[in-house]
Amino acid sequence: MAVTTLHSIKTTLIRAVKYITNPDKTDGKLLVSSHGCSAETAHFEFDFTRKNADKQGGVLAYHLIQAFKPDEVDYSTAHEIGIEFADKILRGKYEYVIATHTDKDHCHNHIIFNSVSFKDRKKYHSPANNIYRIRRVSDMICSRRGLSIIEKPSGNKGKSHYEWQKEKEGQSWKSKLRETIDRNILQAQSWDEFLSLMQAENYQIKYGKYISFKANNQERFTRAKTLGVEYSEDRIRERIKGISKITSNILNRNDEQISLMIDIENHIKCRQSKGFENWAKLNNLKTAAKTFNFLSENGIKTYEDLAAKYDEARNQKDVSQEKIRTVEKRIKEIDVIIKDIEIYRKTKPIVERLDNVVFKAQYRKENEAEFILFTAADKALRKHFKDGKLPLIKTLRAEQREIYENKNHLYAERNNCRDAYHEIKKMKANIDLILGKNLESEIGNRRIKLSEIE
Repeated sequence: MAVTTLHSIKTTLIRAVKYITNPDKTDGKLLVSSHGCSAETAHFEFDFTRKNADKQGGVLAYHLIQAFKPDEVDYSTAHEIGIEFADKILRGKYEYVIATHTDKDHCHNHIIFNSVSFKDRKKYHSPANNIYRIRRVSDMICSRRGLSIIEKPSGNKGKSHYEWQKEKEGQSWKSKLRETIDRNILQAQSWDEFLSLMQAENYQIKYGKYISFKANNQERFTRAKTLGVEYSEDRIRERIKGISKITSNILNRNDEQISLMIDIENHIKCRQSKGFENWAKLNNLKTAAKTFNFLSENGIKTYEDLAAKYDEARNQKDVSQEKIRTVEKRIKEIDVIIKDIEIYRKTKPIVERLDNVVFKAQYRKENEAEFILFTAADKALRKHFKDGKLPLIKTLRAEQREIYENKNHLYAERNNCRDAYHEIKKMKANIDLILGKNLESEIGNRRIKLSEIE
């Protein structure tokens, strides 16, 4: 679970950067990274970008914090997530420094980024709802890596933030009560049997205008109706009888919206309705027909053929995505090189003038920022151009334009590969559903004909 907060920095930027890159908090700076600048010279580089854009007033930078649930992720992984997070939000346009702190019982990333883009010289705008967009990006990344996220509660009016937090921790009386009620509704054949099952699970029951339940060690009774609309006494009685609003919602959805995982066993009460059972079987037959059509068009005759096609489609999707990552990395790299060349060329005359002045120490002190920037840019450029010959900026821009054109073709290729992968993934899921077992475990033992589906 990652919690994100965003603050603006209007003064003391250098102190903020020093704080987040403190060696005692970052494993000797091993957990410090940056983009478009060096962590050691970020303050000067941020300032240079703002001066070039003629936007020096107001916010100097932004400080973004991304905190994780204790013991859910190690420091190294948290740092990787933070870099991906910063890249997604800032899209390579703003210099940033990221540091992962190890001095608390939970991992947390500090990201400080410039308020002005070194690429297009535009200011970063942070409207009131910006933090929600940022949190969605963080949640998406965490979810993809199997980490928990904060989900917005729905369908449970009146739930306090404290109650919601406790529910996420598995400590909510209401959450446990809902689970117990749901479980016993599936088992009970009558209202009296439901109450007996609740008592068997050590719940006290209080009758009045509204029925209430209290678990052992719970201080107060909880009115069932406060759990949500599906937990009033009338709705519980209806659900025991198999009259489910959820069922009617399913029946009203069109074929394209129906989940392929129609599992009648998970709808025990629905099975009491013969009409619903027949409907579910009919839609499984429709799904089977679509699947047969796909297999025929693609010449797939055995499950092994299907598995091979699935692996091939997944590999093509991954390869196409990696091509995009490669060109995006090069585009960002060129942006930084162009910035370093601009710094190098603007500060070089100031540095070279040192040989001709009398009071060298005073001159260096007065132009400290330019000397620091020149040294950092020179060091960065020598990594790319060991012979010291710098390319023209217009040449680099031309390369970028060519890469962008190629990138558009790669996006089209990636989308086609992704669509093909999702289609065969869906068909494979259909077949596993229709056969009613995990066929992958049987590959190698025998060849499974898809005709067995019939």
